[in-house]
Amino acid sequence: MTRLAGRYELHSRLAEGGMAEVWLATSHGDAGFTRRVAIKQLFPREVDGGSFERMFLDEARITSRLHHAGIVSILDFGVEAGRPFQVLELVDGFDISRLARWGREQGKPLPVGLALYVCSIVGQALQFAHVALDDAGAPLNIVHRDVSPQNVLVSRSGDVKLSDFGIAFAEGRLEKTVGGVARGKPAYMAPEQAVRGAMDGRTDVFALGCVLHALVTGESALRDENALVDLLSGVELTLEASLPSEVREVIAQATRRNKAERYDSAEAMALACAGLVPKFLEGDARSALAAWVRSVAPEKTLEVVTPTPVLVRAPTQKKRVWWPVGLGVTGLVGVAAWVGVPREVPAPVAVVEQPVVVAPPALVPAAVEVSVPDAGLALVKKRARPLSPTLSPGGGEGVLSLGGEAFLRGEVFIDGVSRGFAPARFELEVGPHRVEIVSRNGQKFGPRELIISRQHTASSPLSWEE
Repeated sequence: MTRLAGRYELHSRLAEGGMAEVWLATSHGDAGFTRRVAIKQLFPREVDGGSFERMFLDEARITSRLHHAGIVSILDFGVEAGRPFQVLELVDGFDISRLARWGREQGKPLPVGLALYVCSIVGQALQFAHVALDDAGAPLNIVHRDVSPQNVLVSRSGDVKLSDFGIAFAEGRLEKTVGGVARGKPAYMAPEQAVRGAMDGRTDVFALGCVLHALVTGESALRDENALVDLLSGVELTLEASLPSEVREVIAQATRRNKAERYDSAEAMALACAGLVPKFLEGDARSALAAWVRSVAPEKTLEVVTPTPVLVRAPTQKKRVWWPVGLGVTGLVGVAAWVGVPREVPAPVAVVEQPVVVAPPALVPAAVEVSVPDAGLALVKKRARPLSPTLSPGGGEGVLSLGGEAFLRGEVFIDGVSRGFAPARFELEVGPHRVEIVSRNGQKFGPRELIISRQHTASSPLSWEE
């Protein structure tokens, strides 16, 4: 067995992504002490002092400052054979996005009271991060910037933990956001974040409001590109009509366009959510959450086969019309890694462990990068593992990547023409394309209008995953 730093024994690779791989491991100490942990280690190709390495180190430094029951812990950091690695807390559970989807599919949607309880815990965790100080007592000014259901983990025992500070803003970050790029998931991105404005804890409050909306209704209040465009133009978000009035009021205040009109702190929103829990839920919320998780999550994992994505060249079509404003993919898969659902691991992979979430599991940067020219919003892209170090679109082409568990072996239709089966990547002419996926059981995803640009290369494609 491979060991890191002489004490971390690697057992099985849980997942891999664009910049790192995650392993199930055992930490060995004196007198026979052992503990199961997760090891996240950069790929050798990213160890060059570049952006990914700086982001990796930033994540470790920021998370090491945050000792809170609602935040996933980093236990150690080291370098082995020149490759940095993080030792992470192992959480026996799943991200709330996946759990909520399983619940809806089984006719057991997440109860409103539990959604409020989850957001109250996340709000308290955010408050702790927002007011954290450095060793000299100076504010760290941490802003998570990627609060989303994919980064909220729930254990089988009902623990709620916020994960993935990989793109968090904080004083002293090594990796700075370049001009013209806003980091975050568009469906949870506050307007000031989208236009590269000044951010503070209220930016995360906005995202948490969108999370609450998504947990109760199944979709973020920023569920399509038009919602963010309208918000930036001064129109407040349109919330789902079916929301209970009290919950609607909380979400409405959290997601105001002007951050001065939102809750003044994450704690204030957390208290508002917690105050409503008894109205919708009887008994102990943590116990109820644990019971719901166990009712919707699989007991055992089975053999999982994940085909390696292949590149398919789609025939170009000459006539394209650019949209003046558009966002790309918003239905992104969370990057939490669990034993039963490896990501981009060469098939077949046999797994017999209980499902275990590794957190914070930023296998690829959890957020997308939104290029924001002066005129407004433009293109969305997400880093992904390159298929070939020499592959890059030439001339007027870009790369579209389609993947995720829901898309597995689904038939892909691009501009009305069948192009094969997911997961796959396609070289497409720059411009808008209409994409639809039909799963093996007949479920349809889309159609969506996705805009391809020359910036969408094989190493940084436009990605849609479910």
